[in-house]
Amino acid sequence: MKPVLLKKRVSNRVLVWLCVSALLLSLLPLYALSFYNHACYDDFGFSILTHDAWRGSGSWAETIRAAVQNTVGIRQTWEGTYATSFISALQPAVSGEHLYWLTTLLLLSFLLLSLWFFLRQMLVRVLGADATTFWMAFSALSFVMIQFVPDLSEAFFWFNGGVAYTLMWSLMVLRLGVYARMTHTGSKTGKTALGAVMILLTVVVGGAKYTTLLLAALVDLLITAWAFWKKKGYRRFSVTCFVLMMACFAFSATAPGNSVRAATLMGGVSAPEAILQSFYFGIALMGSWFSLPLLVVWALIAWQLSEALHGCPLRFNHPIWVTVLSLCLFCAQLAPTIYTGNYLGDGRTVNTYFYTFVLMSCALVLYWMGWLIRRRECRSCVAAIGTSRKNGLRMGALLAAVVLLVIGCISFQPDADTPQGLDNMASVSALRSLLNGEARAYDEAMTQRDAALNDPAQPEVVLHPVETIPEAFMGDALESDNLDYVLSLYAEYYEKQRVTVAKEE
Repeated sequence: MKPVLLKKRVSNRVLVWLCVSALLLSLLPLYALSFYNHACYDDFGFSILTHDAWRGSGSWAETIRAAVQNTVGIRQTWEGTYATSFISALQPAVSGEHLYWLTTLLLLSFLLLSLWFFLRQMLVRVLGADATTFWMAFSALSFVMIQFVPDLSEAFFWFNGGVAYTLMWSLMVLRLGVYARMTHTGSKTGKTALGAVMILLTVVVGGAKYTTLLLAALVDLLITAWAFWKKKGYRRFSVTCFVLMMACFAFSATAPGNSVRAATLMGGVSAPEAILQSFYFGIALMGSWFSLPLLVVWALIAWQLSEALHGCPLRFNHPIWVTVLSLCLFCAQLAPTIYTGNYLGDGRTVNTYFYTFVLMSCALVLYWMGWLIRRRECRSCVAAIGTSRKNGLRMGALLAAVVLLVIGCISFQPDADTPQGLDNMASVSALRSLLNGEARAYDEAMTQRDAALNDPAQPEVVLHPVETIPEAFMGDALESDNLDYVLSLYAEYYEKQRVTVAKEE
């Protein structure tokens, strides 16, 4: 390509279409793969009562009543996180295994919608960015957050685990978006309606897992402190939301079942040790998650929002303190699991850390960019960047960004035991399973299992392990270390006298 072509510019409208199209195309394999998915492990354990209610009555009213009963029982025998227990009892396969594909539709779509709403409030309403800037930022941020998620199966393809973490994290972000919308609307009717939504979301998030709940409570505390410091009109409402959140936390933490679950976890540490270790592991996680694709997103967002940052009233006076505070918030998420002896938690827990890291790191890039813009010696530089943004992106810069993105995708390595490669990306992994027949083979094997378990003429069922399993799925519960528990779940869920595993020949 001749140098003169590299100096040509790609308009912002074309860039928006490229970003949105890339995001949509990357989502198609994930949604397509969901049609081959099946319920697994605790999906059955948390929905035994609701499954019985649906099978006996066919009424959603009775099923929801059973979900409430199930939540009360779990509070007494296992954990107090009432929101996750209630939603988990309503997993899609309750009314038929063929509906389990709704899991991915709910988890992935809700993550996207929550992020879309939150970014729209923060970028458009608070910072004053235009539509092209918002759509580019949303597409780029969503792409990285989804494609490089640490544990794809527990993020979007397992209802029980995804509800407890991905969905609850999404609700937390949605709640912050509603908060921002409420504080930037002049309509009294609008404020009242948004305030009611805030109260509802506070009760729901208050029943989430403690990693998400702790982060939400700390953010509430900071918002409340800020409101009082700046004498904002919504400071009393901020106190109300924070107090309600802490009341929900107290209700959840005092559940009798928490001690039962704690007894199954080994190696817990003291609170001071948990806090110190959370900083150690938190910083290590942030270092391991830095990547070229994320760097491209940082650069894109900083370039696109430079003009909005220049015109917004915020001063960006404390970049170091804001960075330190953000670091503390990020690491605070890790403290609950470390304290209980589960250390970083399972993949579904680590996923929420990653979501927070991507979102928080982009916010810090914007804050530092705003600080630079406010410095007098940077005014001419900012003017040049703003002019460049209005005129679009040079072809050379676009090609450089694409090259960095491709190199970053090719070299992506989720952990030390996994070789680098495009296969580690969420959509590539899903597409491979669709094309090589893994998804279809898994679906056929699990459909045969479902048919045998649903057959009333078979009081005793012998199950055969599934050999071909897509990496994006949870796998076969028969391969778990707790096989007796799994077989008892099958027997109780499907009302069988006995469920066993076929002996190897």
